[in-house]
Amino acid sequence: MQERDAAGHRKLKVAFLGGSVDSAIGQVHRIAIDMDQRYELVAGCFSRRSAPNLNTAAAYGVAKERVYDSLGALLAAERSRLDAILVLTPTDQHRDQVLECIASGVPVICEKALAGSSADALAIKSALDKAGGFLAVTYNYTAYPMLRELRHLIDQGHFGPISQIHVEMPQEGFARLDARGNRPSPQDWRLRDGSSIPTVSLDLGTHVHSLTKFLTGESPRELVAIQDSFGHFDQVADNVLCIARYTGGLTSNVWYGKSALGYRNGLRLRLFGRNGAAEWHQEDPEYLHLADVAGRKSRLDRGSGEAVIANQARYTRFKVGHPAGFIEAFANYYSDVADALEAYRRDHSAKFPPYVFGIDDALEGLSMLEAIKSSSTKKSWVSVST
Repeated sequence: MQERDAAGHRKLKVAFLGGSVDSAIGQVHRIAIDMDQRYELVAGCFSRRSAPNLNTAAAYGVAKERVYDSLGALLAAERSRLDAILVLTPTDQHRDQVLECIASGVPVICEKALAGSSADALAIKSALDKAGGFLAVTYNYTAYPMLRELRHLIDQGHFGPISQIHVEMPQEGFARLDARGNRPSPQDWRLRDGSSIPTVSLDLGTHVHSLTKFLTGESPRELVAIQDSFGHFDQVADNVLCIARYTGGLTSNVWYGKSALGYRNGLRLRLFGRNGAAEWHQEDPEYLHLADVAGRKSRLDRGSGEAVIANQARYTRFKVGHPAGFIEAFANYYSDVADALEAYRRDHSAKFPPYVFGIDDALEGLSMLEAIKSSSTKKSWVSVST
């Protein structure tokens, strides 16, 4: 008998590629897919190294005989038994791995960024279109309940036409010293910039694009930007400033980086329309700060009777007043991906649910990040490829 969740859904059987217990993000994904019981982790190639691979399987509850030492071995043995594979490796490995999964006919859920360049994303898009395959890319910040509430307010015309959005994601990881005065020691792959896009943009800039796209639906058309290195690692960019013009008359102001002392994760967005404005902070995620055309200020919280989206049962795993955060947002997103996978299983031509990002969104974001690097090099406005 197939195991089902509380709502009667058949649990989707998935495998991890990467995501070991000693990786940056593996355990977050493991917890997130369990939270709403929509998935069952049944197999994996968690690490290229034998000991972490087996140790992770034991920690995640995966049978030893379903642990593999390569993606090829995993696909050969498991592809007919999987509903999807989660690609959780560093970005510079994604292109070939995602292409191999698509060629094997296995749906893919890929950790952002999808790839290191728009050319790689176009190769994935071509393979995906040819195979009629499934690809979702994870952008968990879009799944915070109050950001979904904000999107609802925008869609309802609460703010009138949107003219500006300001998105910041400053962090201090490349500048802060530890308690003994030692400089940080990031993973090696974070200290190498690609030829098309610096790693800080693949890591943080991709979130900035996804949030703007999620809330406004608009696309970047031209921008001017600078990127610098202010932290302890001169070989990579770690600070980016950008002004962008979008479709729909939208102007965007962007700042992200890893050399901003005092910011653990300072994600903040501000949005301005003709009839009102809104502000949201990731470190205080339960509230939207609102202002109207008459100058009145107010605060909308997730438990308020005025909240239409954010107080739905699916977002209330525990009573309001106990904040839902980063991992819960991942779980929200994974629940949406599960809906998309189920629709795909019924009808391969089915459209994604509105909260799930696919190949076109990822490609647009990578094109924007390439334009940011190009503008910084040319010291001029540049167009974003479409």
